[in-house]
Amino acid sequence: MFPRMLGFSIVQFTLLVSSVVAGQATDEQLTSQQLKSLVTGRTWAMSMRGDLANPNSVTYWDFRADGSICSRFSGSKPKDKCADDGKWRLEGDTLCWELQTFGEAQGYKSVCARVRKVNEKRYEVIAPIKVPPIAFYPYK
Repeated sequence: MFPRMLGFSIVQFTLLVSSVVAGQATDEQLTSQQLKSLVTGRTWAMSMRGDLANPNSVTYWDFRADGSICSRFSGSKPKDKCADDGKWRLEGDTLCWELQTFGEAQGYKSVCARVRKVNEKRYEVIAPIKVPPIAFYPYK
């Protein structure tokens, strides 16, 4: 049951329906330097429905300064134990991550994607996999 719940959280991150932000999206794709300052050492809150008011749909990912990543279940708190670990990096103007455990069969274990700014606090990850854009929000 535990791996299935984590898989669902990761799928939520990857299969995000971004209808809330679709009408607000700009074409401002972030550069490598912008991505570096935006992601390095920060925690990001992500929601399947783009609604941070519903704590059951929010998952938190840490993009640590040492290049490691910590992903949590949906409904968890920002400081809860990691449900999966991995590595993240920048390749040019793309944000890449590779998880240790989940997502291989679904195509999200290892992803490189562009990031687009929607507004002052909202961004979208445009992944090359067959999913809608992934919205994420800086938590801290």
